[in-house]
Amino acid sequence: MDIDLRHVVTQHESKPAEIKAAKEKMPVAYLGVGILEWHGLHNPAGLDGVKADGCARYLASKFGGVVMPPLYYGDHRGAVCELVFCQERIGCESDHTGPICENIGYDKAALLKNEARSVKNRGWRLWKDLVVHILFEIESFGFRHAVIVPGHYPLFRPLDEAVKRYRRQGGSCGVLTVQDKMYADDGSSGDHAAAFETSLMLALYPELVDLSRLDRDLSKPNIGVLGEDPRTGASAEFGFRILEKFEKITAEYLRKNGLPV
Repeated sequence: MDIDLRHVVTQHESKPAEIKAAKEKMPVAYLGVGILEWHGLHNPAGLDGVKADGCARYLASKFGGVVMPPLYYGDHRGAVCELVFCQERIGCESDHTGPICENIGYDKAALLKNEARSVKNRGWRLWKDLVVHILFEIESFGFRHAVIVPGHYPLFRPLDEAVKRYRRQGGSCGVLTVQDKMYADDGSSGDHAAAFETSLMLALYPELVDLSRLDRDLSKPNIGVLGEDPRTGASAEFGFRILEKFEKITAEYLRKNGLPV
């Protein structure tokens, strides 16, 4: 499967005439949202946003429209695997937080301090404010629909709350959220830095993935990885199947709203 993510129209990289023409043909803005968080020794630390933006660009390459700059900031800094990958928080068999911080060069005490600051500032408040702000900005640019791809699973609930607030405040854009859990009909898909996310990266940005950095001994667990082992389960082919499912979901939404597909 041949994917070209470079030749799409973006709000931050394209010329005014290009943006105007793309919007008139397909009045849809695509937004990837993610955070900065550990994703294994083999993936980039910004995988959530890179993956989400890649999916947004993929959908724009299929249907037209304009891709917005991805959102990385404003999240609850207590909901990151550098702090939660331990038995006390998510029931891991062993504490991964120490090895994670050591491998990426973080001071865990500093992360805990930042978590406390985030909690004091009401967790997801800022992030939800930013999403509402972005949606109204998209609307002000003349788009009629927004397709949002959340790349970090703890974003699902605050994103839903932000979209509801946007609508309560009079927002008129239609909003579709394309989530990893939509790949499987039972909502069971998705993982953290394991076969699912790594496969998406292999399909979108293979140059950013290096599986050779993982231990070849399959009896040894990966650090900060949750789900099917990427050493045996990740492939670009799986990633392409995921993208095709996201494409189908988006096509159904656009068709339902009277847009040319």
